[in-house]
Amino acid sequence: MYGNEYFQLFMKTENFPAESRAPLSEAFAKLTAAKDCGPLLQTAEDALFGGKEWREAIAPPLKEVSERTGIHPYTVDLLFLVAESERLRADYKAAGLDEAIFWNSMADLLYKLVECHDIYGIWGTFVAWWHPWFYTRKRFAFGRLQFEAVPFEDAAPVTVGGHTVRPGDTVYNMHIPSAGPLTKESRLDAYRRAYEFYRKTDGEWLCFVCESWLLFPPYREILSPTSNIVSFMDDFHIYFEEKSEFYDNWRVFGKDFEKPFAELPEDTSMRRAFKKYLLAGGGAGAGYGLFFFNGKEFIK
Repeated sequence: MYGNEYFQLFMKTENFPAESRAPLSEAFAKLTAAKDCGPLLQTAEDALFGGKEWREAIAPPLKEVSERTGIHPYTVDLLFLVAESERLRADYKAAGLDEAIFWNSMADLLYKLVECHDIYGIWGTFVAWWHPWFYTRKRFAFGRLQFEAVPFEDAAPVTVGGHTVRPGDTVYNMHIPSAGPLTKESRLDAYRRAYEFYRKTDGEWLCFVCESWLLFPPYREILSPTSNIVSFMDDFHIYFEEKSEFYDNWRVFGKDFEKPFAELPEDTSMRRAFKKYLLAGGGAGAGYGLFFFNGKEFIK
């Protein structure tokens, strides 16, 4: 059902860690040799490209594949997504989309692979539910960031600099994968690429939005004013913030994220800052931000 030649091409093109390639290749060979899993994988493929919800329609047949083959579920999910990207690549071509955008978007599997190994010691993905929008071409990566066109979901309009976004208006939601430093140059490049992809006319104003722990205003208190995170906050008009559990602590502390605060590592300046903040009773949360962009100018 799946070809090893493309699988190897994918790992090479997306620069999978050298130490991951042999175990993934072995698992892929085991998966493709399990002929009784073919119908299960086809069911999962149909659901993936049919826009079905991962947990309800895709996870069950893949769980059975894992049980039949003895391959860890996180690894099965990753192998499946890599293999199915071959069909997605053909869909990009049929739609006249630049293949460079395809490879940029599929790099998300590399980021999730590294995260999974860093945290659980497994070559795979532990957030498989996140990936389907890439396969239905609702989410794309442009340089450092990922974007999707969605309706503005807030209950009230937000006005900034004479521009207003209202509930239901199309906005361009962004995500920040763990793909290295979030520099100003890389962000501006991503905004411009996304603008050129989504704009319908020259100079029109598009509204970009983001909901993230990186936009939680209280974190300014603990971060250097010159940090990339503070600079990222400055890109936005943050119109709402909410406190919550520190659900993104794994992004800061990696495999140690479940340890008591006093035992969290202090090997980076960010980890030291967050550990001190958490020990002092600092609350976690997320910020909701937006800006308007016409390809050259920002309003925030």
